[in-house]
This record gives sequence, structure tokens and C-alpha cells, in this order.
Amino acid sequence: MSFDTSWDINLHKSIYESCEHWKFRQAFLIANKNKYPRDRLVTLSNIFMNVEFMECRYPKPTMNLIENLSKDFVDNLRNMHNLKVPKISVTDSDAVGAKVNENAETSTTSNLKNNQPPHKNMRYLTPYDTNYIIPGFMLKTSQSVSIFDIFEQSCSYSGIAKPEIIYEHLSNKHVRSKFYLQKQLIAVGNSNTEKMAHKNVSCIAYDILKEMCFTIKVKEIDQQFQTTLSDILNDSTFDKTIGSNTTDYNKISDKNVGNMILKNMGWKEGDGLGKNNQGITSPIEIIHHKKRGGLGVETCETNETNSTKFKMQVKRYLMKFLDSPKKRLSFSTEFTKDERIIIHSICTKFGLRTKSYGNQANRRLVIVKVQTPRDIFYELRNCNNFENDCYILIPPQHESNK
Repeated sequence: MSFDTSWDINLHKSIYESCEHWKFRQAFLIANKNKYPRDRLVTLSNIFMNVEFMECRYPKPTMNLIENLSKDFVDNLRNMHNLKVPKISVTDSDAVGAKVNENAETSTTSNLKNNQPPHKNMRYLTPYDTNYIIPGFMLKTSQSVSIFDIFEQSCSYSGIAKPEIIYEHLSNKHVRSKFYLQKQLIAVGNSNTEKMAHKNVSCIAYDILKEMCFTIKVKEIDQQFQTTLSDILNDSTFDKTIGSNTTDYNKISDKNVGNMILKNMGWKEGDGLGKNNQGITSPIEIIHHKKRGGLGVETCETNETNSTKFKMQVKRYLMKFLDSPKKRLSFSTEFTKDERIIIHSICTKFGLRTKSYGNQANRRLVIVKVQTPRDIFYELRNCNNFENDCYILIPPQHESNK
């Protein structure tokens, strides 16, 4: 993979960075400039500085990578500045975790098949491995979402507490911010105000976590494949994906007396009545009339009948959706407010999650099957290109490329 290497390393020196610290980061950038694109190399240099000066500890794969990228110059710099920094090494707990993952790899590699990322030796296979930075944590991203919102929805999605940011006022115009996740120091940032330091450290933390975490990306909704009113009324959307396994919810029971009489007379399901099968093929629909109905009762009855019929059609459509491999349905804007309320009510009973987007005439409803993060991860891992109609699984950067 080719990338631009003509950028100026010195432009990445922060005004809050001491000369001593800059010499270390500058040496890291110079030594690896031809190995990685600029943005990723800057992220790796931040990880290197966090390990070297802030005593941060990351998963073993990341620590090994940083050690390999800095081994040619770091000892000389430490000696020049009389620094006594512990050598980056694997702790006993890391070694135990590595052994556990080695055993786990044997049982799970066969399921990956052709979905194995380009990196030959994937150093952890799931976000639930013991040597993962925060077991169970995954970044969850979607279109047009700020970094602050990404962290909030990622923590909620993974079932952990929101990040904690601690500020140190080193001078009137120098605020240092530290980003903690599950009480683990992830990143350090600097700026002249708490607000800017918050933004700075959040961006750095996001880039660092992309380096070593799995990401679940929510696909943008395709406007061309929205469910229309005619789809529900015609009810043929899922026929190709479900086939003969789908129950026909309008079918009359074989134990129905009228059905048994007709079959004994030679009638077959789907045929019309009469000698030449020229008659009706569906049962006569019953219309109930209230006794002593007053003025306007017919209109009221018609509306009630239409509403009941719409509910039955929505139920049938959603039951077929539940049996299909699809994970998400987006309804077009042609549905009225009352129709959306009906759909939402039925989705709640079926255990489907709903969310509305847009305003007034552009209001539309989206429904998603409820799945745990673990279920979504394992399903995507076995999908072609790690994606389905709703999500994309993005491996950690140091796993997907080198």
C-alpha cells in the first residue's frame, strides 16, 4: 500500500510538548515514517509516549508493536537523558492470557475460513479475550456522529461506564487532560482550556482505541430499499428469502368444517368454486353490523375494519421479517402517524426495537431486531466481508494491516 511520505514531521510538535519529550516522539516518527500513513503513525507515536512517560499499559499485541517500532533508538535516548524507564514487557497475567487465547484460537480459527484478516497471525480473535484492552468493549460508530457521541454509545452498547476525563492545570494556559476507560489510562492531551483539552484527549483516545479495538459500524440506511405501504399490503417482500418455511397466516385450518366439505366434493385449495372453477377463490369476508346503529356508524365501522385489517397485515409482514435473515427494516415516509403508531405497538409486542427519524411529512420509522453485542460480533465474524445488511465489523488496525 502506497501513501504520502512528504509531510513535515516538525509540524506535529505540540506547543505543550517539552524538548525532551519531543526528541523521543520525533525519533519515533522519523524511524517509522515510511512504514505507516501519517494519521496512523501519529497515533502510534502518542501510544509510544503514553507508554514511555505516562506508564500506560496496553494489550500485549500493542506493547509488542510499540517495542518493535522503537527498539532502534529508544535505549540511546534514555541513556542520553538519564531516564530509567522499565523495559516494555509482558506481565505474568498477559502470558496467562496469551496461553488461554492460544487454546481458544484452535477451536475458533476453523470458523473464520476466508474471513481471516490479511494479517496472518491475528493476535486476539474476539473482544472477549483476556488480553484485549477492555474485555467486552467495542467501538460503535454511525454516520454523522461526533466523537463524544461515539464514546457514549460505545460504552452503552458494551455495558460499561462512560469515560472519565481528569484535568491538571499546569499553568494559566496549560491544561493537561487524562482519558480513563474502566479506570485504565488510555490517552493524554493538552490545551489551553478544559474544553479544548477535553476535545483534544477525546480525539487522541478515539484514534488509540481504533488501533486496538474491534469496531461495529452501523450502515447508513439505503433509501432505495425502504418498505412501502404496498409492500405490506401485497406481502411478498420476504417470499424469496423465506420460501416454503413461512406460514400462510390467512390459510383456513384443515379442520374447518366448510373446508372439509368442499374437499370431499372434489375442491382443491387455490381453485375457484363451481363446475369449471370459475367462482371465487377466497372465503366471503364477514362484515359485522351493530344493532340500532346511528347516523355515521357505517363510516366508523369502515375505519375500524380498515384499521383491524392493517394490523393483521403488519403482524403478518413483521412475522415474516422475524423469520428472514434481515436485521433492519426502514419504512417510507408515506405512512401516516396512526399507521406508525400501530407498527410501533406491534413491534413492541414482537420484541423489535423502533426509532423514528425526520419531521412531519418526512417522518419515517426504522425497526431493528434486538441482538446482544456478543451475538452481533460472532454473526458478523462469519459473514462475507464481515458485514450484513445492518452492520460492518472492523478489526483493530494492527490486526487488519501491518
